[in-house]
Amino acid sequence: MNKVSLGFSTNEYSDPELKVKASNIVINLDGNEYFPTLAPNVVTIRALITTFDDCLAKMADGGKKVTAEKNNARLNLTEALCETGRLVQNISKGDEVMILSSGFDINRKPVYVDILDQPENVIVKAGKINGTLELSWDVVDHARSYEVRYTKFPKTETSVYEKVTTTKHKIILENLIPGQQYVIQVAGVGTDPRRAWSFEITSYVM
Repeated sequence: MNKVSLGFSTNEYSDPELKVKASNIVINLDGNEYFPTLAPNVVTIRALITTFDDCLAKMADGGKKVTAEKNNARLNLTEALCETGRLVQNISKGDEVMILSSGFDINRKPVYVDILDQPENVIVKAGKINGTLELSWDVVDHARSYEVRYTKFPKTETSVYEKVTTTKHKIILENLIPGQQYVIQVAGVGTDPRRAWSFEITSYVM
C-alpha cells in the first residue's frame, strides 16, 4: 500500500521549502473532491503558514526570541501537516492518484538490488609518499560505498586481508611496507551482503 510521506524535518525541508510545500498542499486540498471533509484542516494550515511566514520575515533581525518563535511556528505547522497527512492516508486507503492530488508525497518504496557488479578499470599506482598506493576504479551502479581488501603477496590459505571502506571511487592505502608486493581487490557495497570482488591486482610498494 502507498504511504503518505510525513517527513517534514529540517533535513527534508528548509524553512522556505517547508513554506512552499505547505502552501502547495493547501492549494491542492482546497476544494479537492476526494477530501471534502478536510476543509477545516486547510483553514488551519493556511493560518499557520501565515504565522510561520511572519516569523521568517523577522529572522533578519536575529535574536534568540525571534528564533524560538520561528521554531515554535514551524513545529505547529509540521504537526498540522502530519495530522492532515494521516487523514489523507485513511481516506485514500493508499490510492496513489488520491494521495498525489492532495499535494502530499508518497514514501519512496525501497529498491532491492541483487549483488552489485564487479568494479571495472581498477588502477593501482605508487603513491606520492613511500609506503602508499593510490587506487581508482569506475563507479558501480547502486553502490553506497566501496570496500578495498589487500594482503601480502604471495597469497596463501592463511593470508589475512586488511580492509578499508570509502564512499568515493578512489582511495590511498597507507602504512604499507616499502618493498613489499600486495594483492588488492575492490567491491561495491549495497543492500546485498555479498561482494563481487574485482580481479586481483598485484602491486609493488615503493
